[in-house]
Amino acid sequence: MTKAPGSKIAGPSFYIKASDFIMKKHLVALLTISALFSGSGIAGPAEDAVARVADLNQLVQSQNERIARLEAQLQNQGLLGMLNQLDALKADVAFLRGAQEEQAHRQEIADKRTRDLYMDIDERLKEVASRPMAAPVESVRLQTSKSLVVAPATPVSGADTESEARAYEVAHGMIKSGQYAEAVTTFQSFLAQYPASKLAANALYWIGIAQVTGQSDFNAAAESYRRLLREYPSSPKVPDTLLSLARAQIQLEDKVAARETLDQLLLKHPFSKAAENGKKLLASIN
Repeated sequence: MTKAPGSKIAGPSFYIKASDFIMKKHLVALLTISALFSGSGIAGPAEDAVARVADLNQLVQSQNERIARLEAQLQNQGLLGMLNQLDALKADVAFLRGAQEEQAHRQEIADKRTRDLYMDIDERLKEVASRPMAAPVESVRLQTSKSLVVAPATPVSGADTESEARAYEVAHGMIKSGQYAEAVTTFQSFLAQYPASKLAANALYWIGIAQVTGQSDFNAAAESYRRLLREYPSSPKVPDTLLSLARAQIQLEDKVAARETLDQLLLKHPFSKAAENGKKLLASIN
């Protein structure tokens, strides 16, 4: 090895010292870098895990808050639904209560009409019962003189007149005893046998009464009353028939027709007893 002028050749101790110096220098540098890293907030693997856990905790808390809000909304919606159902039930109860009151009112009106009808029938039965009985044909023959007898335009034998009166009284007796179905059949047979009888209008009237009272057949009764008005427009039973027809029409819930019938009664027969009852009936349906 060539030695330069004025220089010394380094021995082994020199290399050891230089190596220690370099190692110490590297250690100081490492410590300095580590200190700088720790001081500057640059996280290592552990710090990253802690940061991630913190982020997850924050996310979980956010989700919990969101779930709590959703639960509150669902609870509010459930309460709102229950309130809506409660309101609907209240409306149904109010509707049912109104229907019940209306039904009770209708029942009260129907009961009143039935009472009026029975009172009317009772008055007419009393009127019929108070009428004097016709004298037997035989006694009439004995008490009258041939010179006083005026022959009718259409000859009618005494036997036919007696049979007619007896047939009518039999049917009318069934009305009195409450045999309404039998009375209807018997009166119809009377009309078929004696269509021109003076009692034909009365027979039709009592047929309608029996159909209402005994059978509650208001349609059939109304038709009987209409037939009486068509075929016997001058009969004394017309005012009572108009009143009974209006009552049947009310039972059939045809108030328009009932008003028209009552107006006809009040217009054509204003001073009849039926007109007085017709005014009360008209006021009850207006």
